[in-house]
Amino acid sequence: MPLPQSYLEDIAARLEPGMREAFLKAVGALRFQADPARIAALLENGDVDGVLDAIGLNDPAWLNSFRAAMAEGFVAGGQETHAGIRSLIIDAISQDILPPGSDTRLLATFGVRNLPAEKALRDYDMGLIREINDNTRDGVRTFLEDGMEAGRNPVQSALYLCGRIGESGEREGGILGLTETQARSVQRARDELASTDAPTLRRYLGRELRDRRYDAAVLRAIRSGEPIPETIQEKAGTAYSNRYLRYRAEVVSRTESLRSASVGQHAALLNAVATGALPYDSIRRFWMDTDDERTRVWHKEIPDLNPDGVGLEEPFVTPLGPLLYPRDPEGEAANVVACRCWVQVVLRSGNKWLDMLAAPAKNSR
Repeated sequence: MPLPQSYLEDIAARLEPGMREAFLKAVGALRFQADPARIAALLENGDVDGVLDAIGLNDPAWLNSFRAAMAEGFVAGGQETHAGIRSLIIDAISQDILPPGSDTRLLATFGVRNLPAEKALRDYDMGLIREINDNTRDGVRTFLEDGMEAGRNPVQSALYLCGRIGESGEREGGILGLTETQARSVQRARDELASTDAPTLRRYLGRELRDRRYDAAVLRAIRSGEPIPETIQEKAGTAYSNRYLRYRAEVVSRTESLRSASVGQHAALLNAVATGALPYDSIRRFWMDTDDERTRVWHKEIPDLNPDGVGLEEPFVTPLGPLLYPRDPEGEAANVVACRCWVQVVLRSGNKWLDMLAAPAKNSR
C-alpha cells in the first residue's frame, strides 16, 4: 500500500513543537550561564572574541538538546520511508517489476548504525549545527561591534546581549540567540523607542513583531514630543526581543523538522539500494510542488525543468541551483527554508511504473 503523500509533513507536525522548545531551551541555558559583569569587563578592552568564548559560542555543544530533536526527525523519516519501501517492493514483486525475494534483502528496520544512514545524519548534523552556531555568533559579534562603534556603555551592551533576569527567573530581552539581521533589528527598535522624533517612533509602530500593548505609550510620545518613560522603553524592547527569539525558533523548527525527515527519507532509499533490495537504476524521483498561493513561483517551475524525473543521487535542476530533494541542506536558504514541496518516488521496469506515495504524479511519464 502506498504511503500517504503528506507523511513527511505529518512527521514534521508531530516533532516541530519539541524541536522549537529544544532550541529555546538551548538559547535559554546559554543566556543564563552568561556573566554580564565579565562580559562588560571584556568589552571595556574591546575583546569581542573573548566575549564569544565566555558565552560558550566557540563550542556548539550548547545545541546538543536541539541536535537530539533533529536526529529524532531524521529517524522518523527514515523509519516510515523504510516501511513504505517494504510495501512498495511487495507490490513491485506482484507486478513483475522486481524479482521474487527482493523483499528479503531489505534490512528489518531503519537505524543510524548502517553506513548510508550514519553518513547522511552526520553530514546533516555537522552542516546544520555549524550554520546555527555561526549565525548566532555573527549576531553577537555584529551587535557588540556596532555598540562599540556607537559608544554604547559596556554594561548596557552586556545586559542587552544576555538580557535581564525576569519574574520567571530566566533572562529576557537579550539578543543572544538571534541572527545578525535579527539582532540589528532589535537594537534599531530600542533606538526608535528612545527617540522623540515622530517619524522614528512611527517606524517602531510598523514593526510586525512589536508588543502592541505599548503602542499607546508610543502614540502619546508622538503627540506630546516627550520621551517614552524608560521603564516602558525597556519593557517594550524586551518584549520585541523575546518575540524575535520565538520567531527564530519557529522558523528553525518548521524548516528543520521537515528537512530532517526528508534527509531520513533519502537515507532510507540509499539503504534499500545498498542492501540490493532496490536496483539503483529502477528508481526515478519526480519533484512535486504544493500548487497553492504559498508555493514559491520558481518551485512551480521545477517539475517542468525535470520532466523525466531524476535518479536517486541525481539533483533536480532548479532556478536557484541544484537540489538533491526539497529542503536539501546543501541548498541556499531562499530555495529551501519553509519549502513544502515533496518527491514522488517511482519504481520502473520497462513500461511498468509504481509510485511509492499515494498521490498521483503530475509529471507526464
